[in-house]
Amino acid sequence: MKRLFQKWLLVFVAGAFLLTFGISWWIHSSLARESALELLRIKLDDAARQVEHTQKNLETVIQMSNSAALSKAHALAQMIALDPDVLKRRDELEKIRRNLDIDQLHVSDENGILVTCIPQSYEGYDMADSRQSAEFLGALNDRDFELVQAPTPNGIQKILFQYAGVARKDSSGIVQIGYRPERIEEAMKIADVQSIASTFRIGHAGKLRIAENGNPEDRRERVFHKAVDGTPSLCLTIPCGNYLLTGTLPEEEMYLSRNSVLRILVIANLVLFGVIFLLVSCLLQKVVIKGIYSVNSSLREITNGNLEEKIAVSTTSEFQALSRGINTTVEALKKSIENEAKRIDAELEMGRTIQNSVLPVDFPDQECYRLAAGMYAAREVGGDFYDFFPIDDRHIAVLIADVSGKGITAALYMMNSKALLKELIQSGMDPAEAFDQANRELCRNNKAHMFLSAFLGVLDLSTGILTCVSAGHNPPLLKHAHGNWEFLRVKHSIVLGVTTKKTYTGVSIELQPGDRLFLYTDGVTEAKNSNNELFGDARLREALDSMRGTPSELINELKTTLERFAAGEPQSDDITMLILDYFQSGQP
Repeated sequence: MKRLFQKWLLVFVAGAFLLTFGISWWIHSSLARESALELLRIKLDDAARQVEHTQKNLETVIQMSNSAALSKAHALAQMIALDPDVLKRRDELEKIRRNLDIDQLHVSDENGILVTCIPQSYEGYDMADSRQSAEFLGALNDRDFELVQAPTPNGIQKILFQYAGVARKDSSGIVQIGYRPERIEEAMKIADVQSIASTFRIGHAGKLRIAENGNPEDRRERVFHKAVDGTPSLCLTIPCGNYLLTGTLPEEEMYLSRNSVLRILVIANLVLFGVIFLLVSCLLQKVVIKGIYSVNSSLREITNGNLEEKIAVSTTSEFQALSRGINTTVEALKKSIENEAKRIDAELEMGRTIQNSVLPVDFPDQECYRLAAGMYAAREVGGDFYDFFPIDDRHIAVLIADVSGKGITAALYMMNSKALLKELIQSGMDPAEAFDQANRELCRNNKAHMFLSAFLGVLDLSTGILTCVSAGHNPPLLKHAHGNWEFLRVKHSIVLGVTTKKTYTGVSIELQPGDRLFLYTDGVTEAKNSNNELFGDARLREALDSMRGTPSELINELKTTLERFAAGEPQSDDITMLILDYFQSGQP
């Protein structure tokens, strides 16, 4: 036992060590990662400011260059308007080109056909023939038209070249100039963001990478891990206008401080937990283990039901107090069990008394009829009930029902349902109408989700007409004066208390003098024996066929038959039976 305890103590100590190490690892890793992310954010913010600054400078240069180009194009258009014949004097046009410091000039007619060009090889060119030149065709219809195109690579050496154009002022046409935007070229070289990335460093080995932003509307930053140049690294990407700035920091550099701290912690924790293991093992073995085993031995007896067991462990004052406390608790438990048992017995007896008080026990033996009934609960109280009562001088009602469940809850629901049905029937409603109204009332606020099956019959004593309705109840049996028992097939409807969408339909049966009606709940046919067999409908009918006597004698004899069939098996459900004999008025 000592070795087992030491083994588990070792497991717990090792687990505590691993847990401590794991928590330390997680905390330092999180701190290192947060510090690395903060470093990346600071560096990327600095890089973003540099990128934005260079981009703004480039935009300023482009705006100034474009404005100057438009001014030159307007100046050329004004010269042509003042002296249209200048277009025929190429020497003078060449001089104007040099003064304007441009490389090309083109003038079209009202159809967009170039009529005067430097170089002259472009003359006769239709500006609608290419997408680039067609952008200037708007000047043919708009005298205020002006356009500067973005610089594009031109020629074999891919030198940047730019065109600007305005509408002619003397007539319909286009005035276009072409030039090499040297200032823009120089600004673009200075504003090359890749030059920023190549000189930027993050930490000792971290790098900055700049790429085109395919979705400028997305302003989210992204954190991810990726191998950069074969080295696992922490990466942070932030958007910056038309660019994505990605900073990388090798994980080895990121976790450098964490690894140094954890090496020291591992050594210190190994020594600490080793000492704790030795001390706790010796101390607990001498002071606690023996006392625990003694207490557990006595508690095992108590939990097995031996409330006379006493605990007497006195190795320490704590064990002495524990022994006294447990012994006192057991004594209090014994008294509580006795008192609770008495209280429950008294409450159940009161419940059984109250339930029996609402069931009629005085069975009439009248000139026209006689009946008897019995209810035998599976527990102290049950959910079955029966009732019979006169409605007026000519009619008598018989009722039997089975509430879902058993015990106190079913008994309370039974009493409420019985009172409701009796009130509705005595109010003069026919059976189907009474069931409809009762169903609506039972469905209202049915938070317990209970229901009941029921059979109601109203007998006209003068004619023998039995008007009955069934709400999901077992079919009754009917025996004619000189015949055998047969099941009475009555149209079934859904049980009461489930849904208000269902209506109930009554049927009428004519009883002959000497007929006998047997009502029962499913506790009769579902009685079980030791082989888990059900009593069933066939055995019920055979048993009734073999019996003779008054209704009370038949009920007692059938109850005995059910007990004999169960052969000692506990009753699983409430059993309720009611027998009605009908005689013609004036006949015994």
